Amino acid sequence: MYKISIPVMNANLKRCDRERILKELKRFDAERVFLALDTYETNIKKRKAAMEELCDNCRFFKEQGLQVGAWIWTFWVKNNQTFRNMRSIKGTEIGEFMCPTDENFAKFATDYVEEIARCGVDIIQFDDDFRYGFLSDSAACLCDGHVAAINRITGEASSWEEISHHVTHGGKNKFRDAFLKANGDSMRSFAAALRRAVDRVDPHIRISLCTCLSTWDLDGTDARELATILAGDTKPLLRLIGAPYWAVKGNWGNALQDVIELERMESAWTKNDSIEIMAEGDAYPRPRTLCPAAYLEGFDTAIRASGCTDGILKYGIDYWSNADYETGYARFHEHNRAVYSKIDQMFRGKNPCGIRVYESMKKIGDMVMPTKVNKEIDIESLFFSKAARTLAYNSIPTTYEGEGICGIVFDENARNLSLDVLSNGLIIDIAAAEILTERGIDVGIETIGEATGGQCERFIDDNNHILTGGATAYDIKLKDSAEILSDIDTPKGVLPMSYRYENADGNRFLVLNINTRSNADNALKHYERSRQYAEQIPWLSGQKLPAYVYGNPALYMQCKHDNAALAVGLWNFFADPVLSPAVQLDGEYSSITCINCSGYIDKDRVILSDIPPFGFVAFEVKQRKALSPGTN
Repeated sequence: MYKISIPVMNANLKRCDRERILKELKRFDAERVFLALDTYETNIKKRKAAMEELCDNCRFFKEQGLQVGAWIWTFWVKNNQTFRNMRSIKGTEIGEFMCPTDENFAKFATDYVEEIARCGVDIIQFDDDFRYGFLSDSAACLCDGHVAAINRITGEASSWEEISHHVTHGGKNKFRDAFLKANGDSMRSFAAALRRAVDRVDPHIRISLCTCLSTWDLDGTDARELATILAGDTKPLLRLIGAPYWAVKGNWGNALQDVIELERMESAWTKNDSIEIMAEGDAYPRPRTLCPAAYLEGFDTAIRASGCTDGILKYGIDYWSNADYETGYARFHEHNRAVYSKIDQMFRGKNPCGIRVYESMKKIGDMVMPTKVNKEIDIESLFFSKAARTLAYNSIPTTYEGEGICGIVFDENARNLSLDVLSNGLIIDIAAAEILTERGIDVGIETIGEATGGQCERFIDDNNHILTGGATAYDIKLKDSAEILSDIDTPKGVLPMSYRYENADGNRFLVLNINTRSNADNALKHYERSRQYAEQIPWLSGQKLPAYVYGNPALYMQCKHDNAALAVGLWNFFADPVLSPAVQLDGEYSSITCINCSGYIDKDRVILSDIPPFGFVAFEVKQRKALSPGTN
């Protein structure tokens, strides 16, 4: 059952009228409400008032049959004059964010949380700052407490500057290992202390974790582990990271399909029925004038179709305004209620199918900095999957489990990739090619020279030229049997931009000579790249994509199947309508059922009615016909 939870601001509830807030919650079919407390209140009088409000609001909503959570920031203390701040690996004091290695802060926080527990809440949830990374100019933490902990682990007497250098240079080393361990130990210790504090009040109260970008690796632990520690004897509960509002603001270069893929990736890392997972349906800062409901509903319907979570934390009520001010999110939820049911019927019980995206949860410990390809120091942005981004934009369905139709692996994800997956064919970038070559895998490259670039990538089969937008290529020399698919005119001459290659072991690769870490969007997101993926997959693995549609920017696709049927979802995350899309299937089918559109089968294609901007449609085809001998 897809459970809906809604956050509201605890301090504003009475001013905004709790009864009207309750009506809005019911419009969302909410089963849980989270009462947001903002940051720790250090003023004794204000703290007492906040707790009294929490107790009263908790009682009110529980009497209405709702589960109630209290939601508070983890390490954020405003106007701090008492506790030790975190410090980034560049030496920057991270103002207002306290380090849990400070025992005085840990005592203050656990006492505070114990007081919250006494208000009768069912859940205590910690906000997005349960982390060290992405709070400042670089990773953290190298405060005095962490430096001391790292030196105890290494047996050295290193300064923070020396530790910082070792963390960000070279390959795996004892200083980086110690940095990750010290971070992880302090997070685990703090989580355990919080659990003990709540247990003193009621061991049945659940503690929830909002995962963050660095929670999965850079902080030396992972969300699954922290959620389990926080849970104690209750069922672990966590909220994933990746929000619809990121796409409105372009945070970290994410489009809406990218944050959906992020949540699918995290869910695959967390695959465990013992953990309850919520999607981050955040429309911050919530009036539709700033974040349209179309983004939230596109996200919600895609998450529902994927089946990757147990529900959503749906931020549909404005924290600050009256309850009847911004009701649009609720109206669109009500409007789509019948669609939610149809999505559940069509997609539930089926397994995702498409290209397997190989994204390792743990990369930092073994990462090499710099490499011949990637000379910049970068230990934070690798959380964002450039492999998933190029597929999602280009209407290529993905999966994060099993072998898939074939595989795709970019950058540092190739360092610990199981070599067993090579037999199914791989799409790789030049960084992954460098790593696999170092691991003894022949990917068709004899030498990798210096970085360069040019204006246009030329696709050889149709002599089409595509602007690269400043993407970086490399002066590579290929083996004779490599087949160049596209090239680029550079100051170093005409160089391969993409090629395919089969090695002596029968492993097949589609290789992109592109540095995918920076300025690569124009080279990864266009119709020719989309066509190249679709056309080369049968050569790579002997299989076809379950479904594919050409020529529509940001037309996001998900595919799921079982023994009887194939379900295809299409989300048009673009300003133009998609006119009469023709969806190519992996074979011929005999029957079709549609959601939000009309469609008919034309041999091995489905022709659909138009998809409006930010519209969602889906169809299910059944009774796949047998293929003719010799076809894929």
